[in-house]
Amino acid sequence: MPPPNIISSFSLNGYGHNQSCRISLSPNREISVDGVTLLSDVPENVKLFPFSSSPHSSTNDSPPTPQILKSVNSKSQNGAFIGLSVAKPLDRILNPVGKLVDRKFLSIFRFKTWWSTMWVGSNGSDLQMETQLVLLQIPELQSYALVVPVIERSFRSAFHPGRDGEVVLSVESGSTKIKANSFSSIAYLHVGDNPFDLFRDAFAALRVHLGTFRVLQEKSPPNIVDKFGWCTWDAFYLTVEPVGLWHGVKSFFDNGFPLRFLIIDDGWQSINMDHENPVEDSKDLTGLGSQMLCRLYRFKENEKFAKYSAGTMLRKDAPKFKQSEHDKTFREMVELAEKKKAMKKRGNKEDPNLPEARIIEYLKEEEGSQRGGLKALIADLRGKFAGLNDVYVWHALCGAWGGVRPGISGLEAEVTRARLAPGLEKTMYDLAVDMVVKGGIGLVNPKQAADLYEGMHSYLADVGVTGVKVDVIHVIHVY
Repeated sequence: MPPPNIISSFSLNGYGHNQSCRISLSPNREISVDGVTLLSDVPENVKLFPFSSSPHSSTNDSPPTPQILKSVNSKSQNGAFIGLSVAKPLDRILNPVGKLVDRKFLSIFRFKTWWSTMWVGSNGSDLQMETQLVLLQIPELQSYALVVPVIERSFRSAFHPGRDGEVVLSVESGSTKIKANSFSSIAYLHVGDNPFDLFRDAFAALRVHLGTFRVLQEKSPPNIVDKFGWCTWDAFYLTVEPVGLWHGVKSFFDNGFPLRFLIIDDGWQSINMDHENPVEDSKDLTGLGSQMLCRLYRFKENEKFAKYSAGTMLRKDAPKFKQSEHDKTFREMVELAEKKKAMKKRGNKEDPNLPEARIIEYLKEEEGSQRGGLKALIADLRGKFAGLNDVYVWHALCGAWGGVRPGISGLEAEVTRARLAPGLEKTMYDLAVDMVVKGGIGLVNPKQAADLYEGMHSYLADVGVTGVKVDVIHVIHVY
């Protein structure tokens, strides 16, 4: 979410601290800290604004505490914003902010649209695309500087490598309809003696400036933070179902590793593809990336989980599960999906002798049995395995990978074309991105966004789910 209008709602200097900024932009176009040059050859359209004299957020949703304000103010001389201006309004700007030469850095960059990793170097040209922060070493002062791209209004920024040591700032809105030509706080620079304290202080300053997030000392850790738990994804991928899930939990307890929380990952939702029956679960989810073309058609769990009856796994004759046989079946289904895909790619008709895709499941619904679904399964898990207090489930930011299926959920929704934001086009290729772009996203009317989450989460709370793992967040950078 972009920050609110940036209006000075309080005076940092009101706490009686007013030192000159340690970071400066000299007439010969060098950004320095206490006289030590960090960036040289800074273009004329790039400006520097001390933190203490910059306007900050006016939001009252979550105002910073007096302690945070006091701490930020006492160190305000250590921070400054980088701004820039161009001749005409644009939705994307690539602008050098200076040359970084012979100075060691550690950085974090997005090598995929949703995953980040570390990178090191000593030159602006060593940076990777979509760099999210840069920690510079300043041995001359026995100090460090942290440079962070920032959101300003509806624009996000990132650092890209340039030629001959140049650091390029990428500024983009993600929409050709949203343009601007002037920014006063599109990147932030903070200096400190200790890198750990530096991160804390810099992000506290940004917290005060943006007003869109809170820092760790303002938060209460969730219940699961210091507990041992299990996520089903690596064991089952999309083939997770009640019997295998139960035996997985049981194996932990039997071997002396009692779980305190469980995450039922992707594979429990009611989803299907546009060409399939709109009120039935998709049966063909073994092809690589197939779930990424699926949309949510109801908030309740899919048939695999819905047909679970209370007490089923507590009986002496409870269904058995063998991981090796399950994995063998899954491999066979993946091979079948790949074979069909190859035939289609060659333009051949599908071989009628090939078996149809099916859902891997082990529950047999007996005549007259009463369905209990997720609610009964979670109750049985908690009743059998003492201490298993929290059960989370997976869902995508927009519901499912492909969003919500129009005309089904009771919400206004339409499939919207998806296109990757320009700044992310040179990140590592990934099927998940390619499939979302290919299939588009079923987006609910923005006025009903809260209804979507209320619908999903209220149902989950009613059946005993205590939290959610939200995935596919990278869709906020497609348009």
